[in-house]
Amino acid sequence: MAEQSFDPLLTELRSVLDKADPVPDAVLAAAVASFTWRTIDSELAELSADSLDALTSAAGTRAVGGAARLLTFEAPGVEIEVEVAETGSARRLTGQLVPPESAQITVRWASGSIETRADEFGRFTVEGVPAATVSLAIVRPAAPHPVVTSWIAI
Repeated sequence: MAEQSFDPLLTELRSVLDKADPVPDAVLAAAVASFTWRTIDSELAELSADSLDALTSAAGTRAVGGAARLLTFEAPGVEIEVEVAETGSARRLTGQLVPPESAQITVRWASGSIETRADEFGRFTVEGVPAATVSLAIVRPAAPHPVVTSWIAI
């Protein structure tokens, strides 16, 4: 006997239930807000320096395209220095952890991520990052918690 597919029936049932008893907006908002708690044990590395700020405030205009941008993030016990270079429509991030140590680095943006490793000198490079708002997540073997940078448009 052939097995019946219940997918159309389940789809119709879901549609009826959504119309009869929709999920309240407050419940959806609470669910989305609770998602941020997944990184509660991470240390936040705040942006402490951005060369774009220095260039735009000095000149009073936007910085010249093509120039590398230097970012510095600070968290307790670690500093993350990142150079952002344009490579066509993408970006190349070249970074250094201070103090130097090996680590797992994940560059995250809304629709994806790229993972790499910092070597024993704390150096790392990530190619092909889209021009987007990004954050870095750093997992160091000797540290009790991961470090996550604030989000920044590159």
